Amino acid sequence: MVAKNDKSSASKTTQPKKTSAIRASHGEGEIVEVQRGQVYRIRPRMGKDARTGRYLKAPMRTVYGNKAEARRQMTLYKEELENATMHYGRKLTVGGYARQFQDQRRDLASLSPLTIERDEIETRKIEELFGEVGIDKLTTGMLNETYAKLRADSNVSRSQLHKIHAKLRQVLKQAVLEEIIVRNPCDLIQLSRPKSRERRSLQIEDAMKLADALRKEEQSGRVVAMWLGLATGIRRGEALGLTWKHVDLDNKRIYIAQQLANDMTFREPKSENSHRWIGIDDETVEFLSRWKQKQREELEAMGLEQTPATPLATNELGAISDPNNFSRWRRDFFADIGLGYFEHEEIYTDPSGTRHVKRSGYHGYNFHELRHTQATLLIGNGADIKTVQHRLGHSTASLTMDIYAHAIAANDRDAADTIGGVIFRKDDGK
Repeated sequence: MVAKNDKSSASKTTQPKKTSAIRASHGEGEIVEVQRGQVYRIRPRMGKDARTGRYLKAPMRTVYGNKAEARRQMTLYKEELENATMHYGRKLTVGGYARQFQDQRRDLASLSPLTIERDEIETRKIEELFGEVGIDKLTTGMLNETYAKLRADSNVSRSQLHKIHAKLRQVLKQAVLEEIIVRNPCDLIQLSRPKSRERRSLQIEDAMKLADALRKEEQSGRVVAMWLGLATGIRRGEALGLTWKHVDLDNKRIYIAQQLANDMTFREPKSENSHRWIGIDDETVEFLSRWKQKQREELEAMGLEQTPATPLATNELGAISDPNNFSRWRRDFFADIGLGYFEHEEIYTDPSGTRHVKRSGYHGYNFHELRHTQATLLIGNGADIKTVQHRLGHSTASLTMDIYAHAIAANDRDAADTIGGVIFRKDDGK
């Protein structure tokens, strides 16, 4: 029979011996002995952070073998991390990697040309600011110093700085995932998102004026797109990309499944939440019903067929409407009904005797402000934030609240007056 204390002693001899961290003899990092002479964990140092003066450390890696093998693997691990910052035999820079990252994103079908175009602005700025800095040499201290200079530059807004930082953080996050750098220096910097500027929306009188003008205008694909923008708050690309397959007149709703991009291709909506059903009112149902019949007749006259895949906003040739041509027509239409104006207007006659009007310098409402009108009117009339978020296709309710804080504040004022009238009203009979 084995004694209890002997059994305990026997158990202890089978457990791996725990030791404290042992520095490698060549000073390149630390080696921790997990199991004597068999298992080690290694972590090389990657130089010092210029701001904190502390050594940068790579993730721990497990090595099987003796201590000499652990030292050898330490050297190889450090070389591996250093080589990851090389590109075609040259030192990989922050600017070079950002450009590579941007070029690869151009091939993603899920990204719209507008998104790529906007990303290009930040990518060029990153190239300008950090183009020659080695990707493994960029530190949090360098970023703080650069951002301080940008804040002092009156030509760089808080919003622009936030966008540059967000893009750089995204780029360097990918570099960490690809094990090109050990950590992302952007992670230690907190730049608060600037408050969204207050969106402009049509006054109720102007919204009614637009609705009346659309009723009187001869129905066309362009007029229908405008009506949908006013009635539902959908984006321009969503209005131009809506097909009859996603119009449910019986249940008085439409479904946003795609958008028409500037390059005349159908793409996924802006975000996952942009896929949504939106209810439509009775007059919109009647308006679309009349247009469906009229469009069918017009297409048949051109030898074309109306199908579930036919866009509602077809042009004069029965084809997809060019977004830029639509916007030019929309500016003219707004100017004609008093919702905008042009600084310059030139009337001329071409050689065939046709009279033309050339306008430039537009000032006034745009299509996207129909979206803000929708939200402001809904909030002002008591719609809850989640409903507004859903109709607009925002990713979060907090985004909706941030954008339309002014409308919510107005509601809060009314709510305060209501509470005051209910609780603190005076009883004249006493």
